Amino acid sequence: MSKKWLKEIQEKVANCWEWHSPALQIGFRYANPDQSDGFWEIWAYPAIQEIVGGKEDGETVWSGFDFNVLQFLTDFEPEAVDISTGRHVHPSELTFEGKFRGQGVYLHLCLEPPENTEATEIVDLGGSGGPVVRDKE
Repeated sequence: MSKKWLKEIQEKVANCWEWHSPALQIGFRYANPDQSDGFWEIWAYPAIQEIVGGKEDGETVWSGFDFNVLQFLTDFEPEAVDISTGRHVHPSELTFEGKFRGQGVYLHLCLEPPENTEATEIVDLGGSGGPVVRDKE
Protein backbone atom coordinates (compact mmCIF):
# COMPACT_ATOMS: atom_id res chain seq x y z
CA MET A 1 0.00 0.00 0.00
CA SER A 2 1.22 3.50 -0.82
CA LYS A 3 2.21 5.62 2.16
CA LYS A 4 1.24 8.88 0.44
CA TRP A 5 -1.34 9.45 3.20
CA LEU A 6 1.48 9.36 5.80
CA LYS A 7 3.18 12.34 4.15
CA GLU A 8 -0.21 14.04 3.81
CA ILE A 9 -1.05 13.68 7.51
CA GLN A 10 2.36 15.14 8.40
CA GLU A 11 1.63 18.09 6.10
CA LYS A 12 -1.84 18.48 7.65
CA VAL A 13 -0.36 18.56 11.17
CA ALA A 14 2.24 21.12 10.05
CA ASN A 15 -0.45 23.33 8.47
CA CYS A 16 -2.39 23.37 11.77
CA TRP A 17 0.73 24.06 13.89
CA GLU A 18 1.86 27.64 14.65
CA TRP A 19 5.18 28.10 16.45
CA HIS A 20 5.59 30.62 19.30
CA SER A 21 9.23 31.23 18.34
CA PRO A 22 11.50 30.40 15.38
CA ALA A 23 11.60 26.70 14.55
CA LEU A 24 11.95 24.63 11.39
CA GLN A 25 10.42 21.25 11.94
CA ILE A 26 7.98 19.10 13.83
CA GLY A 27 9.30 15.76 15.05
CA PHE A 28 7.42 12.70 13.79
CA ARG A 29 7.64 9.05 14.75
CA TYR A 30 5.34 6.27 13.69
CA ALA A 31 4.71 2.58 14.21
CA ASN A 32 3.22 0.19 11.68
CA PRO A 33 -0.03 -1.42 12.80
CA ASP A 34 -0.39 -4.93 14.16
CA GLN A 35 -2.09 -7.37 11.88
CA SER A 36 -5.05 -7.38 14.29
CA ASP A 37 -6.00 -3.70 14.54
CA GLY A 38 -4.84 -1.90 11.38
CA PHE A 39 -4.28 1.45 13.15
CA TRP A 40 -1.02 3.30 12.56
CA GLU A 41 0.33 5.00 15.66
CA ILE A 42 1.91 8.43 14.95
CA TRP A 43 3.61 10.85 17.33
CA ALA A 44 4.09 14.55 16.47
CA TYR A 45 6.09 16.77 18.83
CA PRO A 46 8.12 20.01 18.93
CA ALA A 47 11.75 19.65 17.89
CA ILE A 48 14.56 20.05 20.42
CA GLN A 49 16.83 23.00 19.64
CA GLU A 50 20.43 23.51 20.80
CA ILE A 51 21.50 27.09 21.52
CA VAL A 52 24.83 28.22 20.05
CA GLY A 53 26.34 31.48 21.32
CA GLY A 54 25.33 33.75 24.16
CA LYS A 55 25.12 32.92 27.85
CA GLU A 56 22.92 29.82 27.21
CA ASP A 57 25.41 28.27 24.77
CA GLY A 58 24.98 24.49 24.72
CA GLU A 59 21.56 24.51 26.42
CA THR A 60 18.62 22.78 24.77
CA VAL A 61 15.13 24.25 24.43
CA TRP A 62 11.94 23.73 22.46
CA SER A 63 9.33 26.15 21.20
CA GLY A 64 5.75 26.20 22.34
CA PHE A 65 3.02 26.19 19.72
CA ASP A 66 -0.66 26.59 18.98
CA PHE A 67 -2.53 23.80 17.19
CA ASN A 68 -5.76 24.45 15.28
CA VAL A 69 -7.83 21.39 16.19
CA LEU A 70 -10.87 22.42 14.12
CA GLN A 71 -8.75 22.84 11.00
CA PHE A 72 -7.17 19.41 11.58
CA LEU A 73 -10.57 17.77 11.98
CA THR A 74 -11.70 18.98 8.52
CA ASP A 75 -9.70 16.08 7.01
CA PHE A 76 -9.80 13.62 9.90
CA GLU A 77 -12.73 11.31 10.72
CA PRO A 78 -12.53 11.10 14.52
CA GLU A 79 -13.75 8.23 16.63
CA ALA A 80 -12.20 9.79 19.74
CA VAL A 81 -10.33 12.98 20.67
CA ASP A 82 -8.78 13.11 24.15
CA ILE A 83 -6.27 15.10 26.17
CA SER A 84 -3.98 13.63 28.80
CA THR A 85 -1.81 15.66 31.17
CA GLY A 86 0.55 15.11 34.05
CA ARG A 87 1.73 11.58 33.33
CA HIS A 88 5.10 10.77 34.83
CA VAL A 89 6.68 8.90 31.90
CA HIS A 90 4.94 10.36 28.84
CA PRO A 91 4.52 14.04 27.94
CA SER A 92 1.09 15.64 27.99
CA GLU A 93 -0.69 15.01 24.72
CA LEU A 94 -3.80 15.51 22.65
CA THR A 95 -4.80 12.28 20.90
CA PHE A 96 -6.90 11.66 17.81
CA GLU A 97 -8.20 8.20 16.98
CA GLY A 98 -9.98 7.68 13.68
CA LYS A 99 -9.35 7.71 9.94
CA PHE A 100 -7.27 9.92 7.68
CA ARG A 101 -7.57 9.30 3.93
CA GLY A 102 -9.23 5.97 4.77
CA GLN A 103 -6.34 4.79 6.95
CA GLY A 104 -6.84 3.99 10.65
CA VAL A 105 -4.70 6.36 12.74
CA TYR A 106 -3.97 6.94 16.41
CA LEU A 107 -2.21 10.35 16.47
CA HIS A 108 -0.39 11.51 19.60
CA LEU A 109 0.06 15.27 19.42
CA CYS A 110 2.67 15.68 22.16
CA LEU A 111 2.56 19.06 23.88
CA GLU A 112 6.29 18.81 24.62
CA PRO A 113 9.06 16.62 23.20
CA PRO A 114 9.39 13.05 24.50
CA GLU A 115 12.23 12.45 26.97
CA ASN A 116 15.61 11.52 25.50
CA THR A 117 14.82 13.25 22.19
CA GLU A 118 18.00 14.54 20.57
CA ALA A 119 18.34 18.11 19.28
CA THR A 120 17.65 18.36 15.55
CA GLU A 121 17.91 22.15 15.22
CA ILE A 122 20.43 24.86 16.14
CA VAL A 123 19.41 28.31 17.37
CA ASP A 124 22.44 30.46 16.53
CA LEU A 125 22.63 33.61 18.65
CA GLY A 126 26.03 34.65 17.27
CA GLY A 127 24.84 36.93 14.48
CA SER A 128 23.91 40.62 14.71
CA GLY A 129 20.53 40.12 13.00
CA GLY A 130 18.93 38.10 15.79
CA PRO A 131 18.57 34.34 16.24
CA VAL A 132 18.98 32.13 13.19
CA VAL A 133 17.51 28.62 13.23
CA ARG A 134 19.04 25.86 11.12
CA ASP A 135 19.10 22.07 10.98
CA LYS A 136 21.66 20.41 13.21
CA GLU A 137 24.20 18.49 11.17
